[in-house]
Amino acid sequence: MPEVTGRKPAISNASRGRNAAGPEKRRGTGRTYRGRETRRRLLDAAKEVFERDGFVHARITDVCTTAGISHGSFYTYFVTKEEIFTEVADSIELDLLAIEPAPEDTDPVERIRLANEHYLRAYGANAKIMSVIHQVSTIDADVRATRLQRQNAFAEVIERRIRRLQESGDADPLVHPAYAAQALGGMVAHFADNLFNTDNDFDLETATEQLTRIWVNALGMRYPGQGPAATRN
Repeated sequence: MPEVTGRKPAISNASRGRNAAGPEKRRGTGRTYRGRETRRRLLDAAKEVFERDGFVHARITDVCTTAGISHGSFYTYFVTKEEIFTEVADSIELDLLAIEPAPEDTDPVERIRLANEHYLRAYGANAKIMSVIHQVSTIDADVRATRLQRQNAFAEVIERRIRRLQESGDADPLVHPAYAAQALGGMVAHFADNLFNTDNDFDLETATEQLTRIWVNALGMRYPGQGPAATRN
């Protein structure tokens, strides 16, 4: 998964779509330190409750109890359970894609390895909530649409990176960047779910190295010391 910038990528935020036509900004959503802290506690508590109970059985009351906040205060910050879930999901998925930039002289293969490692570690830290997000996307059209839009936008980031690798002579010029971006990005995402949410004998270090090797081979690249990428006619 090629490197993206250290900033969170400019990928759609589901909560914007759901709240765009809603009432004016509610009190306590970040104007004061106390408001920001209370909101953060609610989001942390919501993540814990969704992981434990799933989306369908999670209750606002349980979120408030876990956060140590009165039930009535919840509505100062969020309107519905769906809204706070959307914000939790947005935050987790965007963090998956926000990778610290590597030094300019970093080898292209190492950049891919670092990106794969970041994704797997971030996914592992949030595997339970990611499983819930997957489930909700099968029943909630808004969540599903936002996830698809985000995945496509991230695929475009990968596509641009592949094109740069081809322009620099580091990747096979006959590989179609758009197809490769969707296939390889999807492979890493699917493997991460399998790695952390199923019973298997895989380990993160080996997974990182093997996914990187698959990326390198698929793009016709070469590991350092193996010479330039093969030129296809």
